[in-house]
Amino acid sequence: MDTQNRTPDVNQIIEKSLFNEMISVEQLHTVITAEPDSVVLLDIRCPQEHHEGIIPGSWLFPNEHNLDNRNDTGIFRNSFKRLFKPEKFDADRRYVLVCRSGPRTEIALETFLEHGFSACELIGGVMEWTRMGYPLTPVYGAPIV
Repeated sequence: MDTQNRTPDVNQIIEKSLFNEMISVEQLHTVITAEPDSVVLLDIRCPQEHHEGIIPGSWLFPNEHNLDNRNDTGIFRNSFKRLFKPEKFDADRRYVLVCRSGPRTEIALETFLEHGFSACELIGGVMEWTRMGYPLTPVYGAPIV
C-alpha cells in the first residue's frame, strides 16, 4: 500500500503502534475510520466469541480457547502454533491482532514478529473496544484466514 497518500496522522499512528507493538482503541478507531484498508484487523478469538460480535472490518483467524478458564492460555497457544501458516498472510500488510482482552494477542504477536510480519496488538481487545462505546458487527460475511 502506498504510504505517501496516507494522511500523516494515520501513518504516524500506524508506524508508532508497530514500533511499540501495541495500539489503543482510540488510535485504532482513528485509523480504521480514516483509512480502513491501511491495516488488517485479525480477530484471533474462538468461533463462540466471534458470534458475540467483531470489530467492524475484522478478518477471522479462529482458534481454540478454554472459555471456562480464560486465564489458561495453553489451549490457545497450542491451537495458534498449530494453525498459524506464514504463507496465509501477506508480508506487505500491517496486522492489528485482536482478542477478548489481551493475553492471547501477546502470544500471537510473538509468532507474527518471529516470521517477520508487521503487527501489533489491540490494547484491551474487544472488551475495551465496547467499553469505549464503539460498536461490534455480526460475524457473518467476515473473511476467514
